[in-house]
Amino acid sequence: MFCSNRVERLFSGIAVNSLRLADIQPGQTVVVTHVCCGFGIAARLMELGFVPGAAVQVLRRAPFGGPVQYRVQGVSLTMRPEDARCVYVGGTGECDGECGCGSSQPAELQELGVA
Repeated sequence: MFCSNRVERLFSGIAVNSLRLADIQPGQTVVVTHVCCGFGIAARLMELGFVPGAAVQVLRRAPFGGPVQYRVQGVSLTMRPEDARCVYVGGTGECDGECGCGSSQPAELQELGVA
Protein backbone atom coordinates (compact mmCIF):
# COMPACT_ATOMS: atom_id res chain seq x y z
CA MET A 1 0.00 0.00 0.00
CA PHE A 2 1.46 3.33 -1.08
CA CYS A 3 0.33 6.62 0.38
CA SER A 4 1.93 9.90 -0.68
CA ASN A 5 0.37 11.44 2.44
CA ARG A 6 2.52 9.30 4.73
CA VAL A 7 5.67 10.43 2.93
CA GLU A 8 4.62 14.09 3.16
CA ARG A 9 3.70 13.84 6.84
CA LEU A 10 7.14 12.43 7.56
CA PHE A 11 9.00 15.20 5.80
CA SER A 12 6.81 18.31 5.79
CA GLY A 13 4.18 17.93 8.49
CA ILE A 14 1.34 18.72 6.07
CA ALA A 15 -2.06 17.59 7.34
CA VAL A 16 -4.60 16.47 4.77
CA ASN A 17 -8.32 16.11 4.36
CA SER A 18 -10.21 12.86 3.90
CA LEU A 19 -12.42 14.23 1.13
CA ARG A 20 -12.01 12.10 -1.99
CA LEU A 21 -12.02 13.23 -5.60
CA ALA A 22 -14.91 10.83 -6.32
CA ASP A 23 -17.09 12.91 -3.94
CA ILE A 24 -16.59 16.22 -5.78
CA GLN A 25 -19.40 17.50 -8.01
CA PRO A 26 -18.98 18.69 -11.63
CA GLY A 27 -18.00 22.33 -11.90
CA GLN A 28 -15.90 22.32 -8.73
CA THR A 29 -12.13 22.72 -8.62
CA VAL A 30 -10.11 21.18 -5.79
CA VAL A 31 -6.45 20.65 -4.86
CA VAL A 32 -4.91 17.18 -4.49
CA THR A 33 -3.54 16.54 -1.00
CA HIS A 34 -2.44 12.94 -1.43
CA VAL A 35 -2.85 9.75 -3.43
CA CYS A 36 -3.33 6.54 -1.51
CA CYS A 37 -3.96 3.09 -3.00
CA GLY A 38 -2.00 0.16 -4.42
CA PHE A 39 1.47 1.28 -5.51
CA GLY A 40 0.88 0.61 -9.23
CA ILE A 41 -2.34 2.60 -9.33
CA ALA A 42 -0.91 5.41 -7.19
CA ALA A 43 2.15 5.66 -9.43
CA ARG A 44 -0.01 5.81 -12.57
CA LEU A 45 -2.31 8.47 -11.09
CA MET A 46 0.70 10.55 -10.13
CA GLU A 47 2.14 10.14 -13.65
CA LEU A 48 -1.16 11.50 -15.00
CA GLY A 49 -0.73 14.65 -12.88
CA PHE A 50 -2.63 13.81 -9.68
CA VAL A 51 0.21 14.95 -7.43
CA PRO A 52 -0.07 16.87 -4.16
CA GLY A 53 -0.76 20.53 -4.88
CA ALA A 54 -2.25 19.97 -8.35
CA ALA A 55 -5.56 21.68 -9.11
CA VAL A 56 -8.24 19.33 -10.48
CA GLN A 57 -11.49 20.47 -12.07
CA VAL A 58 -14.40 18.04 -12.28
CA LEU A 59 -15.90 18.49 -15.74
CA ARG A 60 -18.74 15.95 -16.02
CA ARG A 61 -20.02 12.58 -14.82
CA ALA A 62 -21.33 9.73 -16.95
CA PRO A 63 -24.72 8.38 -15.82
CA PHE A 64 -25.18 5.26 -13.70
CA GLY A 65 -21.81 5.44 -11.94
CA GLY A 66 -19.72 5.57 -15.11
CA PRO A 67 -16.42 7.39 -15.61
CA VAL A 68 -15.89 11.01 -14.59
CA GLN A 69 -14.08 13.58 -16.71
CA TYR A 70 -11.43 15.72 -15.00
CA ARG A 71 -9.02 18.45 -16.03
CA VAL A 72 -5.66 18.27 -14.30
CA GLN A 73 -2.61 20.31 -15.30
CA GLY A 74 -4.33 21.41 -18.50
CA VAL A 75 -5.18 17.87 -19.65
CA SER A 76 -8.70 16.46 -19.84
CA LEU A 77 -9.05 12.78 -18.90
CA THR A 78 -11.63 10.32 -17.64
CA MET A 79 -11.31 8.03 -14.65
CA ARG A 80 -13.35 5.28 -13.04
CA PRO A 81 -14.97 6.34 -9.76
CA GLU A 82 -13.11 3.58 -7.88
CA ASP A 83 -9.77 5.05 -8.99
CA ALA A 84 -10.93 8.57 -8.08
CA ARG A 85 -11.47 7.31 -4.51
CA CYS A 86 -7.67 6.96 -4.26
CA VAL A 87 -7.18 10.71 -4.75
CA TYR A 88 -7.71 12.80 -1.62
CA VAL A 89 -8.45 16.49 -1.99
CA GLY A 90 -8.90 19.51 0.27
CA GLY A 91 -6.58 21.22 2.66
CA THR A 92 -7.12 20.67 6.40
CA GLY A 93 -7.72 17.83 8.79
CA GLU A 94 -6.21 14.37 8.92
CA CYS A 95 -6.37 11.38 6.63
CA ASP A 96 -9.31 9.20 7.72
CA GLY A 97 -7.16 6.06 7.71
CA GLU A 98 -9.53 4.30 5.30
CA CYS A 99 -6.80 4.45 2.69
CA GLY A 100 -4.65 2.13 4.82
CA CYS A 101 -1.73 4.55 5.15
CA GLY A 102 -1.76 4.30 8.93
CA SER A 103 -1.84 0.51 8.95
CA SER A 104 1.43 -0.14 7.16
CA GLN A 105 4.50 1.72 6.09
CA PRO A 106 5.40 1.90 2.37
CA ALA A 107 8.14 -0.53 1.35
CA GLU A 108 10.29 2.38 0.12
CA LEU A 109 10.32 3.90 3.62
CA GLN A 110 10.89 0.54 5.32
CA GLU A 111 14.04 0.12 3.23
CA LEU A 112 15.22 3.58 4.26
CA GLY A 113 14.49 2.86 7.91
CA VAL A 114 12.22 5.91 8.22
CA ALA A 115 9.57 5.54 10.95
